[in-house]
Amino acid sequence: MPRTRAKRDKELPGGEQIFRYWVEVLELKNGSVRILPLNAVAKIHIPRRKNEAQKPTEEILQLKDGSATLEAKSLDDLATQLRERYPDEAYERMLRRERDREAEERRADAMNKLVEIQLDSAWRQG
Repeated sequence: MPRTRAKRDKELPGGEQIFRYWVEVLELKNGSVRILPLNAVAKIHIPRRKNEAQKPTEEILQLKDGSATLEAKSLDDLATQLRERYPDEAYERMLRRERDREAEERRADAMNKLVEIQLDSAWRQG
């Protein structure tokens, strides 16, 4: 059953909202701005052997800066790396975010399709 437009336009709870993050680096000398996309990545350990212990999931921030990728375990760690790369005397760094309603809609559509597949499978088995 597809969602109606009115239902899609309703405000989602905070935990279901999706945001897009980036860092803007302003060069104070000439006013140029670089936009660096920021992503969160979860590294999940998959045991190779039956008796191998599951290692904890590792959450990492990845910032794409041209051909380089900075990796950090926290925003403070990322800020330190950016401060080294873009010193305070010459640059201003700003973390930005924007709600990604298209991604929320894609996720809702995917969840609806998954429910349809599960219902169809349950119907055939029953």
